[in-house]
Amino acid sequence: MLIYSGLQDDPVAEWETELISSFILTHVKNNSIQLVLTFDAGGVSRHANHIALFKSLSFLSASRQLPEGCCAAVLETVNIFRKYLSVLDAPVSWLRTPDLLFILTRKEYEEAKIAMRCHRSQMLWFRYMYVLFSRYMLINTYKCLSEEQKIRKQE
Repeated sequence: MLIYSGLQDDPVAEWETELISSFILTHVKNNSIQLVLTFDAGGVSRHANHIALFKSLSFLSASRQLPEGCCAAVLETVNIFRKYLSVLDAPVSWLRTPDLLFILTRKEYEEAKIAMRCHRSQMLWFRYMYVLFSRYMLINTYKCLSEEQKIRKQE
């Protein structure tokens, strides 16, 4: 695997849309990927890397460069109140009729907590609160990037 020094995990680092788009497109094509999930324009927490991924995938979708049959969807950023409702956000998420709704099982939630603990350098006090209370640990709602994909989903 190649590591690019210009693509560091940094909440304020700007990544080039063209570079990220080329990485995404190459990976999608080489692996016959049919569904790409990423962050929305809010990046969940305004994280610059997350926003760069959104911009890159949006560019690929808008310019119709994604392969036929590949759907792109973005994780919805919710307000701070909903973000920390945990499982209590499930009815609200369901009623808002997202294009895609994922609710983790108890086992999947436990696996997600283990995965978060693997990144010890990032486990600051607020991340422990995130793991305990964030709806993103349990519930994720997505919107398709293009109307065409929404139509295909309904067929």
